[in-house]
Amino acid sequence: MKAHAILLPAGLFAIALSVANTPGRPAWKKQVLTRDFLTEGLAAGDLDGDKVKDLVAGAFWFKGPEFKEAKAYREGKAMPIGAYMEDSFLSWVEDLNGDGKNDILMASHPGKDMTLYLNPGKEGEWTAHRVMTEAAHESPLWLDLDGDKKNEMVCMQGGKFGYAEVDWSDVTKPWSFIAISEKRTGTPYLHGLGAGDLSGDGKMDIVEKDGWFEQPAEKGGAWTWHPEEFAGPGGAQMLVFDVDQDGDNDMVTSLNGHGYGLFWYENHRSDGKVAFTPHEILPEDQRKTGANGLQFSQLHAMDAGDFDKDGRMDFTTGKRFWAHMGNDPGERDPALAVIFYNRKDGDGVRWEAEVIDNDSGVGCQVLAVDLDGDGRLEFAAGSKKGVHVIRR
Repeated sequence: MKAHAILLPAGLFAIALSVANTPGRPAWKKQVLTRDFLTEGLAAGDLDGDKVKDLVAGAFWFKGPEFKEAKAYREGKAMPIGAYMEDSFLSWVEDLNGDGKNDILMASHPGKDMTLYLNPGKEGEWTAHRVMTEAAHESPLWLDLDGDKKNEMVCMQGGKFGYAEVDWSDVTKPWSFIAISEKRTGTPYLHGLGAGDLSGDGKMDIVEKDGWFEQPAEKGGAWTWHPEEFAGPGGAQMLVFDVDQDGDNDMVTSLNGHGYGLFWYENHRSDGKVAFTPHEILPEDQRKTGANGLQFSQLHAMDAGDFDKDGRMDFTTGKRFWAHMGNDPGERDPALAVIFYNRKDGDGVRWEAEVIDNDSGVGCQVLAVDLDGDGRLEFAAGSKKGVHVIRR
């Protein structure tokens, strides 16, 4: 089938405007690739082999570094914000079949298909391969879980947590799901998922809103469940990194992807045991404010990165605008894009929030990514506000 062309009003590409100006730093500038609703998730990677990162938004990819040109690689079109983008919730760019060309991996509506689009190296429609018929969860993760330098897809099937393995001899074959838990839920829409080494054994663990699964010493062994009251309803990507630079990994999470609250959990390891101390960044009570007097809802996507290049890991997030068509708390508030800078504060941590835009926000995925190769991170997201890149 022929891919639909994207119809955009003239002048919507590459709109640049100053959105924030912190003394001593260059102003943030927003580039609006399109105001059309194309996707809830955005991916970055070189798709045309010119060594420059491009951006994937639903059925289209935008050619970097200027992102003025949108190319269709499959059938698809913009949707009204009163609907869901059923075929594009999250996406990733990687060369899966090893032919030297980056492919596109795309998750549809939670609990439905995961599709691999193989890059033909030329313009036109890419061949689609349905590699999973069920990839449940609001925030699946594509990462190297077992340390073999090849990625797995962390998600759920049949209400069980686990991961899908690729048959690397033929990546288009259906992927095999390996459960690490008993059935824990009857819904595919669970919120809050992350991965990182919490136990200190050098192996990736899996964290979800109600606790974490410790990876066994040997592959095929049983994952150990550690209950922990992290995130109530659950939020978005749960970020695992050493927040306070004390040598062990902590965790940052929004509490409710469709409400309020943002916390980080300090890891205390002793005698082989892990315990967590919660620290508020933004309160769960919408009437109160947190870092820099800030409060906003719908923190449905998060990504970590050192935005100010001070050697401490920061993170970015924002509001997911119109996620449930106007039925969430604070839905009509500005669609903020925010960076939280990690500051040393005595023996602890202080978070400094900077609003870099008030009319973009996030979808189910946000990127902290160096798009232009200058060594500085940009904010990039696709949502019901369109597709945006925000940079200094």
